[in-house]
Amino acid sequence: MEYYHIPFRFSSIIEKQDHPRCELGESVASMLRLISITHFGECKSDETFGCEIWEHDFENISNTQLYKEQLRKSIQNTIETYEPRLNISRVDIQIEQVDSQIGNRRTKSRINLHVKGALLRTNEAFSFTEQFYIGPLSYTL
Repeated sequence: MEYYHIPFRFSSIIEKQDHPRCELGESVASMLRLISITHFGECKSDETFGCEIWEHDFENISNTQLYKEQLRKSIQNTIETYEPRLNISRVDIQIEQVDSQIGNRRTKSRINLHVKGALLRTNEAFSFTEQFYIGPLSYTL
C-alpha cells in the first residue's frame, strides 16, 4: 500500500507530477504531527479534528497534574478517532517551564508528547515523540 508524504504539495498535482510517497510508519507519524499542531475548529470540514494543547495557550494552569491528564486523554481520544492504523499502548505528556533567551528573558512551557503503540497492518512497534513550545503558559507546582 502506498502512503503520501505530508505536507501535500498541490503544485505537483497541478503540474501532473508525482507526489512523494512514504512508508506506513512515516505516514502515521505525519498524521500524529498534524493532529498535534492543529487546534480544534481549524479544520472547517471537521471542527473536532485537532488537539487540546492549543485550547489552553496563554492560560495560567493552577493544577498541572489535572491539566496533564486532561490533555493526555484528549490527545489519546483524538488519535484513536483519526488514526485507525495505530493501536495505542501509551500516551505520555510532560510539561516543563523553560527560559527563552530571545530578547528579554521569558518563561515558556514545553510540552513533550510521546506516543507508543503498534501499527495494525504490520504489528510493528511504533514510537512518536514531539515537543511544543507554548505560552507564555505558566503553571504552579
